[in-house]
Amino acid sequence: MHKRSPVLSFLLFSIALANPLSAQQTDPASRSTQTDAGANAYTLQLNVQAVVLDIVVTNSKGEVVPNLRKDDFQVFEDKVPQVVQSLDPPPPTRPVSANPSIDSTAELDRVEPKAPVTLIVLDEINTRFEDEAFARYSLKKFLDNQGDKLQQPTLLGAVDMQHFTLLHDYTTSKQELLDALEHHFVAYPYHMEGASWKAEQFNASFAALIEIAEATAGHPGHKSLLWVGRGFPPFDPTTLTPQANDGLKQVIEACTNALRDARVALYTLDPAGVSMEPPDVTSDGFIDDPFAGMLDFNIMAKATGGHAFFGRNDVDKLIATTSRDGANFYTLSYTPAISRTDTQTYHSIRVVMRNPDFHAETREGYYSHIAPVAAAPVLSVKQPNRQVFDLAVAAQSVLVYDGVHMTVTHDTENPDQFKINLHSADLVWQPGAPHKLITKITVVVTSFDKKGTPIDRNFKVSTLQVGEGAPSTPDSSMVDLFATIPVKSSVERVRFVVRSDANQKLGAVNFVLGKNSAGDVSN
Repeated sequence: MHKRSPVLSFLLFSIALANPLSAQQTDPASRSTQTDAGANAYTLQLNVQAVVLDIVVTNSKGEVVPNLRKDDFQVFEDKVPQVVQSLDPPPPTRPVSANPSIDSTAELDRVEPKAPVTLIVLDEINTRFEDEAFARYSLKKFLDNQGDKLQQPTLLGAVDMQHFTLLHDYTTSKQELLDALEHHFVAYPYHMEGASWKAEQFNASFAALIEIAEATAGHPGHKSLLWVGRGFPPFDPTTLTPQANDGLKQVIEACTNALRDARVALYTLDPAGVSMEPPDVTSDGFIDDPFAGMLDFNIMAKATGGHAFFGRNDVDKLIATTSRDGANFYTLSYTPAISRTDTQTYHSIRVVMRNPDFHAETREGYYSHIAPVAAAPVLSVKQPNRQVFDLAVAAQSVLVYDGVHMTVTHDTENPDQFKINLHSADLVWQPGAPHKLITKITVVVTSFDKKGTPIDRNFKVSTLQVGEGAPSTPDSSMVDLFATIPVKSSVERVRFVVRSDANQKLGAVNFVLGKNSAGDVSN
């Protein structure tokens, strides 16, 4: 588990929901990357070349529909018909016994690099204690009904106000998930007793979503993220000041885009069974922006192509439905008929099946442009600060990030030194000196004690170079570098984070002293 950093609290909008935060940076990494205060506001401009959709198609009985073709789909963007360029069928279903055994992110990426996966997160931020107990009971009931080997690699985690706890990395073992669930102590939601914690609930929920999206972005397979809990409380953003509302909007856009880019479909499952599914906002199925009005966690689910489930009696069956959908999606692509060079923020998508008995579920649209936010004391997201945010989240997470694959080896003769092997194919290489290719990376190494408290941190930007007469791009070989951090007697774990500065991909692994010291650890 890990505690959320000051940088995280600064960048995620404690805004006017609570007391505004000052724009001070307290994290060592932030001081290392601080630039002139007059730097331009962070702007992400995306000129879309192709839009890729993961689509689940069901019939009137709720059963998934196989053997569809491109002609069976009609796609509209901003009400304009689109030409479907490609359609990939759902991954072939194999007997569970034929599926390889998976027990880590490293094994997943090595053995099943394109496999659809399931991530189950127990929401202990926004869920009452009695509902948390029922959610755990329902998850156990679902697992008890599975075979010894699961159909999909599944990751289990829990999130509370202070921590994201990785209960078990990706595994196909039912028993290992049951054991992890059994040994997890539920965090008591003390903050549910009043209304003064709303800002912190938003903070922790969005932090967990962005963390999961960035950690899983390196795995190209589809991900079904099952959020078991109430989700953050409904909130009307129009009650905020214009500056705070702009900050909130930017965080929502960044989170939605991060989930989209990582191919994560969010499914929310309310174990209390008291909520109502959000109605369609328009009669024709198109929306200008799903987050323009009342902000609700279930709206986030629909926006990402997932679904909001409600109902207390069949929670275990709803979990099974989510897992089924994650293994039965079509992947469709199209190029927008109208070039996206405008500054319109949100582009709505609607997929209609030619057979009226079929229903298609996919994400509702995308943000093509994140407008820069005017300088404000409540949320100033300049480019260096966005980089600090990404690194700070990864450095304090316990999840394995697989955007940049790496292997870490400990030098036992020099206990303060570690060797990091990077996959060169994950990095972006550019011409450097004659007959040389170079790439710039940022490395953050943090040591933690057994309680998860940071002890030391080493932050540096490095330029790597590959060799004489190298081809235009390096092959998938490894590139080596060294990192040094004091290994004191209180250190239990060392966290390694590498970011490729050109494409912003992140890799991160945990090296547990004693457990890994005799060998190495990889993602």
